[in-house]
Amino acid sequence: MSERTAKVSMGFIDYNPTQKGMFGDNVIAEMTAHAPVFTTPDVPLPTLIQVNDDLKLKTQQALSGDKVKIQERDAAEKLWDSTFRKEGEYVQRIANGSKLIIVQSGYHSTDTEVHPVAVPGQPILEGWANKGKGSGIHVEMQPLADCRGFQFIISTQNIMGNIHVKGDTVKMSGMADLVVDVKLTTKRKVDFEDLTSGQNYYITAFGFNASGVGEAANVIEVIAP
Repeated sequence: MSERTAKVSMGFIDYNPTQKGMFGDNVIAEMTAHAPVFTTPDVPLPTLIQVNDDLKLKTQQALSGDKVKIQERDAAEKLWDSTFRKEGEYVQRIANGSKLIIVQSGYHSTDTEVHPVAVPGQPILEGWANKGKGSGIHVEMQPLADCRGFQFIISTQNIMGNIHVKGDTVKMSGMADLVVDVKLTTKRKVDFEDLTSGQNYYITAFGFNASGVGEAANVIEVIAP
């Protein structure tokens, strides 16, 4: 059977205002990081940032229950919907059926026909000491197709031989005096903070989707500043 053509999913229109703000942050970050791919967006990134920030602000203000603030949030959401839909249509033209390019934009992909999706492939990681955030470490994953989320794992020992993946379950066992932090996120860039300065940390990650958890990333070793 031939491969289906990927399209930009417009499902974000059904998100609530808070979720839309988070989705917008991710789209802006990814399109900024991949500016050479998205050279002439229909909506310039400064406009996208302004519309997204306005919705986040109006959403926060509407929590007071004030009728006027709620109306202002609804108006900001309406503008957000049309703006991000227009940008999604631009991404779809540029992607021309490529799931990877859609992922690089921060939008989600769908197919013209429904069929089982494969589990994500093996991620590739980079990481470095984030001296601007105390003893923090910054980690980035290269774009990975068919992902709906990521699990980043940082530990004081190399646990690769002690991680076992089966379906949607990740098990870690068999190591004493082990300190592990786990982040579940829809973003491929994370910061681990409040680490022990001078400690060696080992970092890996998985992509996951409705079909299960993918292969573990290469382990990287970083010393906390």
